[in-house]
Formats: sequence, structure tokens, C-alpha cells
Amino acid sequence: MPAADTSDPRSERSRAQLADALRVLLRTRDPRDISVSALCTEAGVSRPTFYQHFASIDEVAVAGVERRFAQLRAELPDGPDASRRLVARYLEELDTERATWQRTIGSGSVLAASRDAVETWFADRLGELSPEAGPTAVRYAAAGFLGVVRAWLCEADGPGRRAPERLAADLAELSGRVLGPAGPTLGA
Repeated sequence: MPAADTSDPRSERSRAQLADALRVLLRTRDPRDISVSALCTEAGVSRPTFYQHFASIDEVAVAGVERRFAQLRAELPDGPDASRRLVARYLEELDTERATWQRTIGSGSVLAASRDAVETWFADRLGELSPEAGPTAVRYAAAGFLGVVRAWLCEADGPGRRAPERLAADLAELSGRVLGPAGPTLGA
């Protein structure tokens, strides 16, 4: 992927426009049906601008996920349960746009790198919170997290479907079990 020049506001604006446009298109289209041309039209940028910043649509999706994580983190106050609140807030957003995310992170999605980026981001956070847990336990917990979230997104609405806050609390408790006494978890 071309290196992003984050010091140039025009570069950051183009990257943001493309990420926002992809989010809009994903609300109504299958990821396999989104072309670079359609994305550029929606974003109001040229194809050369696209390729100046990204090598593929999947890279745009990854950048959008990373950007949204950073925005959510900046919006939430620090505190002992900041990680759990961040997960809960992200789950609320996923739930709000469930149909889009089912197409995006579901089985066979062309945006597999987006799933990988979310898993890597989550593994990095778990690793920071529980450095003694080791990389295998951290990756296991992160992959399990995504598996639970994917299954939750596919659940039908009804009284048995957990609210985002409840799912975040359950995931915090499970991460504590997987990572054990090695260190703090999402709920700490």
C-alpha cells in the first residue's frame, strides 16, 4: 500500500472521503459489486487519487475501520473500564448497521483484510492490557472475540439476543478466563 502522508491535510481528507464513501456503498451493495470507479464517484475523487493512497478497496476498508477505532477511542474518557466501553460502543455501531456488517465481515467476504485488521487491533489491545498472557493466548482471545461478534451479528432479533453492552460485558468476562491471571482484561 502506498504510504499515507498524514501530515498533508489533503491526503487525510482524500483517505477519509474514500473510507466514508465505502461505508455508504456497503449499506446497499455487496462488497464484490463495488468497483474502484464506483467508490471514486461516490467519494468525489479521481482514480489516480485512489491509487495514490490505496492499492485495493480492501485497504480502504481497513483504513476506515482503523479510523473509526481511533475516533471512538478519542470520544471516550479514560478510566479503568475504557477498553470495555470502547468495545461496547463499537458493538453498538455494528448493531446499528448490522446488515452492512453481515455482508462485510461475513463468511466469504471479499473484505477479509478488514476482519484481519479488527482482529489484529483487538489482539494488540489485549496484549497491552495483558502483556504476560503471551501472543498465542492473545491471538486466541482476539479470534474468539471476532467469532462471537460475527455470530451475534447474524442472530435474529428477539428476547434472547444480547444488547451490545451485555455482549461487551460477556466478552470482558471471557477474555479474563482466556487470559487468566496474566494481567488486566477488557473489564479492568
